[in-house]
Amino acid sequence: MARSPWRLILLPALLTFAAGFLVGQTVDHHTDSGPLEELAPDLRAYEAGIIDSLGLNSQQSRDLRVLLFHYERERGKLLQQHLAEVDSDWVELDKRFENLLAIRILDADQRRTSEALHRPSVVVASASSR
Repeated sequence: MARSPWRLILLPALLTFAAGFLVGQTVDHHTDSGPLEELAPDLRAYEAGIIDSLGLNSQQSRDLRVLLFHYERERGKLLQQHLAEVDSDWVELDKRFENLLAIRILDADQRRTSEALHRPSVVVASASSR
């Protein structure tokens, strides 16, 4: 009587599956997950200074860290909003600077060269039709 190849594979496969499942269950519950994110350096220094100077206990320290993460997120949102508002101001500033540069510093030849640099130029010739 010939042995089936499935019988040779089935038992080791089932044992491997069961062992992997059991190890996965035990490892998941016994590992300590550390902090996933880090605070910005200025907020880390602030946190350390507050903990040291006020003598916060461990629960207060954890609460402070959560509060600082929320603060950092809100600070980032404000920065993005203000950067979007400043974009148009930067464009105007650039135009004023370029005008002052052209009028007050550059001579006529340099001004023409500068204007030529600002004009769009063809980088790649258009493809010929086939």
